[in-house]
Amino acid sequence: MYKSLLSSTLLILMFPLQSVYAKGASEHAEKLFKEAVSSDTVPGISVAVGSSDGTLWAKGFGYSNLESKVPMTKKTKLRIGSVSKVITASALMRLVEQGVIDLDAGVGQLVSVWPEKHPNISLRQLTNHTSGIRHYKIPDEFLLNMQYNNTLEALDIFKDDPLHFTPGTDKRYSTYAWTLLSAAMEKSKGESFKDIVYKEVFKPLNLKTSTFDDSAPIIPGRQGTYSYFGGVLVNSPEVNSSHKYAGGGILSTPKDVVKFSLSHLSPGYLREESLSELFTKSRLSDGSEINVGIGWFIGSEDFMAEYDSEEYEDLRRILLEHPNILSHSGLSIGSVSMLMLCPDHQRAITVIKNVDLETSVDLTVLSLKTLDLFHRSE
Repeated sequence: MYKSLLSSTLLILMFPLQSVYAKGASEHAEKLFKEAVSSDTVPGISVAVGSSDGTLWAKGFGYSNLESKVPMTKKTKLRIGSVSKVITASALMRLVEQGVIDLDAGVGQLVSVWPEKHPNISLRQLTNHTSGIRHYKIPDEFLLNMQYNNTLEALDIFKDDPLHFTPGTDKRYSTYAWTLLSAAMEKSKGESFKDIVYKEVFKPLNLKTSTFDDSAPIIPGRQGTYSYFGGVLVNSPEVNSSHKYAGGGILSTPKDVVKFSLSHLSPGYLREESLSELFTKSRLSDGSEINVGIGWFIGSEDFMAEYDSEEYEDLRRILLEHPNILSHSGLSIGSVSMLMLCPDHQRAITVIKNVDLETSVDLTVLSLKTLDLFHRSE
């Protein structure tokens, strides 16, 4: 009895202390973000940090729209770019759990318009970038401003092009592989890709500020888009995301993305076996391991390689303390995003800025420093 009362008392006392620590972390983080948007090349940034207890901090800095001086807020809907892939991955795993789709099924069995000349590609290979399907042709396809009426139409962009390699033998990043995956999901479920994501992700997780980046509709709170081109900050060119909803066509807020990612810390929204599939490194046909699961990039090794100098000593210290970090970044016209989920410390962070081709603010650095602040506030 005494032990039970003591335990309860300690828990009650801990909550205000945690609140104080989190407040201290947010104050320090706020300084980092205010400094980031002080750059003339950064219109605005939005950030959210969460733990297994929920959102710890979410805030917008700078401007969503420079010309009208509309502030960036935590509710501003931003292009999350390739972070869309991890949302699609969870929708896929929900279909796996329902028994309507098999990760190791050949895509040609599900998508009749996929050319028979291509060797067999499994759905799993589409998700871990081992399919051999090409990525965008830069810059033309990255700047596409054409409306595709359905997923099968979008396949016309790349379906007849040769594969880079035999599926499963190598790794090469491809957003178009996810367009093909979405076509397979539609066939298996008998619903549009958008409906699948709404029913399997947005609705069950109550992601109220997440939607699709459609060009025509008026979407309240949608960001302004900017590009830093030729040494000048300009309005981004108009683009259309209808050819890449699954791999890069979702609008959301950092708070929603963090909420989504935190739902993957333990079984519930997804079963334990599904989480294991998402977060287990894949293997090539020769048995060698790659740092991708189902959509997610796994571990801190790539970050360690990128920041391999004395200049980044503190960053490397943070990465060593978070060796099992799960992540995905995103690049869109007018937006750059970063998502990190740390299962070891039950933390998640998402940071998005509404400008592309801008290098003064490194979102990886900003995300890791902020994650470290909240980790040390425990």
